[in-house]
Amino acid sequence: MRIAILGGTQFIGRAITSRLAEESHELLVVHRGEHEPPDLPDVRHAHVDRHDGPALREAVAGFQAEAAVDVSGMNARAAEAALDAFGPEVKLVAISSGDVYRAYDALHAGWTSDALPLTEDSPLRERRFVDGPECENLEMEERYLPRGATVLRLGAVYGEHDYQRRFEFVLRRVRAGRKRIPVGSGQFLFSRVYVGDVAAAVSLALAGDHRGEAFNVVERATAPYRLFAEQILAAADAPDVELVRVSDERLPADLELTGVLSQHLLMDPGKARTVLGWEPVDPAAGLLESVRWHLANPPADASDDFTADDAALE
Repeated sequence: MRIAILGGTQFIGRAITSRLAEESHELLVVHRGEHEPPDLPDVRHAHVDRHDGPALREAVAGFQAEAAVDVSGMNARAAEAALDAFGPEVKLVAISSGDVYRAYDALHAGWTSDALPLTEDSPLRERRFVDGPECENLEMEERYLPRGATVLRLGAVYGEHDYQRRFEFVLRRVRAGRKRIPVGSGQFLFSRVYVGDVAAAVSLALAGDHRGEAFNVVERATAPYRLFAEQILAAADAPDVELVRVSDERLPADLELTGVLSQHLLMDPGKARTVLGWEPVDPAAGLLESVRWHLANPPADASDDFTADDAALE
């Protein structure tokens, strides 16, 4: 299949590009050219700002795509530019997030809104993000779903090349040799998914015909945050590190997700499993590979300030 990938060089897009290349699809990766790792598969590239509708249309015109995967269409402008570039005959898959659900808004506003788990029919947010137009998946979905796209709503994605560094709340302390880490109750549930399993879901969505449908793509089982921290420590081979329960008001800022929160973000992947036929391969193996990569590739700006930890542990 001839597939155009919008944003196929970083983290999620990188995993999707690698997966589809392994499956022998003919790919065109569309991106600005700012991030082009040398170990990407040998595929065609088009360097263009995907928000520039005419430029994007010109860049993909000669490729004659049969399908398009939009990894970076996180707002109305981006979605509209892509939809203008691809004709109605092109199969569309768009990457979205669980942040479209009302529960996400409730979590950040400090109230409880929804029963769990969240299904594709759970209420969506009514309030739009007010911190600018850069990322608003609701806008993207509102453009893509009526055009017959398959939308994949992801949980917290982890894995190699994760620029959000979702394990850093534990691993920066492991690297520094800290033996005690302050944590709260650790009961928060936040559905997760390994980046390689996201790529597998994209492959299945492209292979089927699920026009105008959304799917939650998350693991079946979700460890509460304290257990998640313990799993990271085990994968990092740090059995002598102790998680010490402290009051929420004493938690360092980067450990606040281990405290008491108003609304869980537990998503149900049942539809993806039954309709797409999707299953995570081995979450434990994905976690181990992720931790190994993160330990071998620490962020350049990692903080070595543990003043807040020391204060919390007094």
